[in-house]
Amino acid sequence: MPFVTIDLLRGKSAAYLAAVSQSVHDALVEGLGMQQDDRFQLIHQHEREEMVVARDFRGGPRSDDFLVVTIVDGLQRGDAKKKAFYRALVRNLSANPGTKPADVFVKMHETAPVNFSFADGVSGTETVAREALDRAATVPGTRDAYTPDEMAQAVTELFRDNDRARLVSMLRDDFVFKMPKSMPYGGEFVGAKAFDDYLARVVGSGNEYYSSFVTELVRLIEAEHHLTAQIAITATGKTTGEQMHVENAWVFDTTGGVFRSAQIYADTAAGRETAG
Repeated sequence: MPFVTIDLLRGKSAAYLAAVSQSVHDALVEGLGMQQDDRFQLIHQHEREEMVVARDFRGGPRSDDFLVVTIVDGLQRGDAKKKAFYRALVRNLSANPGTKPADVFVKMHETAPVNFSFADGVSGTETVAREALDRAATVPGTRDAYTPDEMAQAVTELFRDNDRARLVSMLRDDFVFKMPKSMPYGGEFVGAKAFDDYLARVVGSGNEYYSSFVTELVRLIEAEHHLTAQIAITATGKTTGEQMHVENAWVFDTTGGVFRSAQIYADTAAGRETAG
């Protein structure tokens, strides 16, 4: 996630700039534990009068090879990792392209992940949560708890993208899902597999009740121990041909960073009439 800006005097060769870029990146990977493919840099070259540098203040003597490395990071790395990065940086730059340690100035800024958007108008918070869920999904159910951002991301993808895989991967065997029993597909379902089977039967490719079933996430309300998803549903009954446009709410109990239960509050009359 770190975004890097490198400032130095104009006139360096392409090979020199490439060496600086690589040395900075390698130091981030080594010192801060940054992912190898997380590489975003801007290199600015300045005229001599545009870089005003004290040649001997708190270091030096500084030469015309002086450069400033600015890091904007969305994670708090801690003092030890920052110091390890500083050491790796001056060592790497000294080796290639030959920048003296006295000529290396570093600025680090930490900011919340939400202040990043890597692409597609998606906040960095969602991106980081999705990546964490991807890693956790390789061995479902092995994590003891999830962060609020991770849990919110899983619920968002369920209703916004019709993608239940992330949420299912986070559920434990004692997870309880409740649908009003007055619905033809209502009842209580326990465990990740039962929940997954339910969604496949009601809204997925194996849908038994609707020829079409589209959900839209209206808003997600986050509380200390709950996530409430307000959703809009547009559906067509498979046997009745009736159309349904309703809103309902899913309330997830997230106590202790775990999805413990989910309860649907729905317009059961409309559901029964449409499903048949």
